Amino acid sequence: MAVDPTEKNAIYLDKIEEWTQNTDFAEMSLSILRDGDYLDEFGGKAAEAASQYNLRKKMSMQWDLCPDLIDMRVQELWRTSPARDYEGSKYKGEIEAFIADVDGGGTSIDGFMRDVTRLMHINGVDVLVDRENTEGIPVSRADEKGKAIVTAYTPSERFDWDTDHAGNFNWVRFDAGSVGTTDETQSGGAQRYITYTKNLWRVYLIDEDGKQAEEVAEGAHSMGIVPVVPIYWAKSVQYPNCGVAMSLMSRLSPISRYMLNLTSQGQLDLYLSVCFLVASGVEVDQLPSAIGASTLMTLSDPSADLKPVFTQTDHIKEKANWLNMATLAQLRIGKVLGLAASLEGRAQSGVQVAMEASPLHSELSATAKNLESSETEIVRLAVSRARGELIDRDDLGYSVKYNDRFTLQSATDLIKQASDLAKIPNASELSDLIRIYLRKILDHGARQGSKEYEDADEQLKNFTADNVNTDIGLDKLEAETV
Repeated sequence: MAVDPTEKNAIYLDKIEEWTQNTDFAEMSLSILRDGDYLDEFGGKAAEAASQYNLRKKMSMQWDLCPDLIDMRVQELWRTSPARDYEGSKYKGEIEAFIADVDGGGTSIDGFMRDVTRLMHINGVDVLVDRENTEGIPVSRADEKGKAIVTAYTPSERFDWDTDHAGNFNWVRFDAGSVGTTDETQSGGAQRYITYTKNLWRVYLIDEDGKQAEEVAEGAHSMGIVPVVPIYWAKSVQYPNCGVAMSLMSRLSPISRYMLNLTSQGQLDLYLSVCFLVASGVEVDQLPSAIGASTLMTLSDPSADLKPVFTQTDHIKEKANWLNMATLAQLRIGKVLGLAASLEGRAQSGVQVAMEASPLHSELSATAKNLESSETEIVRLAVSRARGELIDRDDLGYSVKYNDRFTLQSATDLIKQASDLAKIPNASELSDLIRIYLRKILDHGARQGSKEYEDADEQLKNFTADNVNTDIGLDKLEAETV
């Protein structure tokens, strides 16, 4: 049966608009703001004048917090590089070669997994463990000779797939992008698609005019599984989307679109609320064509009058309140604020929020575990692909530990909490607990792995809570940070 590699899964067609929106608001560009369709017309296209709609597009701006909430998580998870141990593995040579260059282009596993961390928060990501082409086929890396390499595909690049009852892929097809050119004088290449089953790979090409599908290559692999590692922030439990990736952006991006439109409405309302003047008892030709600052007018008729007219602005203030509520909702979803939190506006510092450390800490810890298990599986499949046989997990001899020390509270708060603990009766019995707070302060002040950090950490190992305020000056330190 002939296969159309551009054909898309029904779930894909249902979800692609959501995935695209998630991606756009995670990294909003000026071209999307100006040329995209996230800004809705008032009452539909027939109701709003094109000139007004284009004006609103030119004034549109991203107000939401999506990029910041993603960046915060990536930075916390990657404050330090993961610690890897494979010294005792009998595949040490293959592992070292792979993690130094995971994609055939010189990218280390740290660089690759950091990118994966960002992508998993946007829409999730599928990591295909492929093989580097050594036989001169210009469109496929997928053969059974050569170094294992990985490619990260987002859900919008996974056109079609099928899974078993446990959610494991039976087969999957990716849009692998266009075939690259080797010189500027060459025209753009054809589009390439890759299919993987549990024992086969296939590569298709669509020629430059997009009309002809051609199966360029096919071959067998010996894994017995589809060599793809799904790395998802969460999974849907709703039929028929069970197992489909969900992300931090799944709830954030609809609010972001609402905020974009509400901001645009407020901008236009503010534009239209500019004061205008009403003249009475005077001829039109007696009025200037324009009035600027410090304009003086003399009206010869004593009954003539010139009055400023101001429009109502209460509806603009109401929209500002709704924007604050939408911002709060994003902060709650992002676990930066608790469920009952409120924004506190300050004239000089803008919006101040209090970090809700425990839920976010739990989320980041779970994400770190997810990345650890995913990386281990990627390395297992890479070594397996290189050797031509599937290696058992217990036989790999590889472990990885991602950062689990997160700086989610300010140093000022941590110092105060440590000082308060040290002041309670029988504080000497709380040495271990106070040591935890002091180590969190250390995480703020020095980089893990540095000499300064190691020296201070060694001091903490010998710490006791006896006379803690006088021995390490917590009282003085707390006073200096208030």
